[in-house]
Amino acid sequence: MEHRGIHDRLLRTLMVVIMAGMALSEMSAQFDGRFSQYMHMKTFYNPAAVGEQQLMRVYGAQRLDWIGIKNAPRTTLFTANTPFKVKKTEHAAGLQFVNDMFGIFSNQQINLQYAYRFVFEYGTLHVGANIGVINIICYGDSVKMVESEYHSEANADPAVPTGTQSGVGFDMGLGVYFHNDHWYSGVSVLHIPGTRVRLGDRYGFSIRQMLSAMGGYNFTFADGLYRLQPSAIFYTDFASWQIQLSALLRYRDKFWGGLAYSYQNAVSIILGAEIISGLELGYCYDIPASDFIRETHGSHEIFLSYEFNLFVNKKDGKHKSIRLL
Repeated sequence: MEHRGIHDRLLRTLMVVIMAGMALSEMSAQFDGRFSQYMHMKTFYNPAAVGEQQLMRVYGAQRLDWIGIKNAPRTTLFTANTPFKVKKTEHAAGLQFVNDMFGIFSNQQINLQYAYRFVFEYGTLHVGANIGVINIICYGDSVKMVESEYHSEANADPAVPTGTQSGVGFDMGLGVYFHNDHWYSGVSVLHIPGTRVRLGDRYGFSIRQMLSAMGGYNFTFADGLYRLQPSAIFYTDFASWQIQLSALLRYRDKFWGGLAYSYQNAVSIILGAEIISGLELGYCYDIPASDFIRETHGSHEIFLSYEFNLFVNKKDGKHKSIRLL
């Protein structure tokens, strides 16, 4: 039994070494985390979606993937954006921060987002971009190697760093986004420069471009109390791809619930409510849709959003809120 335990530890160590070596020698993989409640976090995927609500919007989100698995991905998002006018032209701007932890890596992004808004009778078209920086950190000292006849301190694997390595790179993205009271659609390309972030003298991290397309519709029932909101998002880094489908049912724009499906990945249960005027809380639980369900208790995701008008209506002194998709 003792021999088997040592053997299992050696296998796990070997897997860590192989994965770390592949990643650090020249890592190039799907870079960004994901959110099952993407319909509430459109600016995470498309910078042109800033200013959609014609309100100042501040929100944060936290996603914990694969509960029960050590060093599983964890994604934190914070963003604020608002529309504004310059003479007779319509604009929107925002600031977004992302901290994505996965294994021994940390991906930190900060971006300025901007969109020019073309207002038509049938809807509003946004053309937008983001610029910012990416900071990649590799915590090589967190890799615990098992001492054996195959590995020792004196015979360390050069593919695995012995300390913390970090590097910073430039980032940029472009997008277009259209919306009205009935539907929305958008396309974006993130990480356009394809930046290669250097981690010390030996290692590198190449960031692939990510193309995403999203869309959704708003069906209002005859009584006006309920709205059905189907939506979908597709994204790819041109090496792998993912598609998510969802349907939410909203009641009086105060409560909502629904289901989502991520292809060969997870089935999601989504719930949410408006706590007070403009303040919304949403929760999602992902159930793995594969044999991976034997290894994890699923994934949790929560977001908190607050919307308000920077300008008070002069007639009644109240804040106006325009609810779109």
